[in-house]
Amino acid sequence: MLFGFLLLSGGAMLAQDEAKVVQLSGQIADERGSVPLYTNVSVKGTSRGTVCRIDGFYSLPVRENEIVIFSRIGFMDQEYQVPDSVEGTFISKDIVLKKDTLFLPEAVISPWPDRDFFEIEFLALEVDNYLEDIAYENLSPAKIDILKQILPADGTEVSRSELQQTAQAYYSAGQFRPQNIFNPLSWKKFIEAIRRGDFKKKK
Repeated sequence: MLFGFLLLSGGAMLAQDEAKVVQLSGQIADERGSVPLYTNVSVKGTSRGTVCRIDGFYSLPVRENEIVIFSRIGFMDQEYQVPDSVEGTFISKDIVLKKDTLFLPEAVISPWPDRDFFEIEFLALEVDNYLEDIAYENLSPAKIDILKQILPADGTEVSRSELQQTAQAYYSAGQFRPQNIFNPLSWKKFIEAIRRGDFKKKK
């Protein structure tokens, strides 16, 4: 009895060892034709496998009758069984993975066990005006004027100034530039500057 069992086991192992080895290759894509990156390609019941490349190509050696599993998070697993009689040493098999939609139950996260605890904590809350005072101070006109003087121009300001200068140059290209001495707005700014004392010598 034992001898017969050993004989059958040895014959099965010998048949498995004698199974033809072929190279299984192909492309992996989803239903829209995009490549699901890092798709796992593994031989069922073994530790053999690979991962598809960035273009979706995969290739690995398999035996006849083995089952190859294609798995990727967010997609349903696909299985392919290698035929038991393969002509040649190569098999080409393209795989299309289907989306696997999962609906998770709604989860409401709250720092309090119920509404009563929230009311207690809210009524006991101490409001500090320290941060509000800092915000008003940072937004004061005097503070903003100081920041304008010490902070360098950012990319938006530099590009806007460059575009304005370029547009002004094209506006007067091939002719004399307009003189601001005849511009009433320039005279208005000049008079306002005199009234402010912008031209007085600073001590």
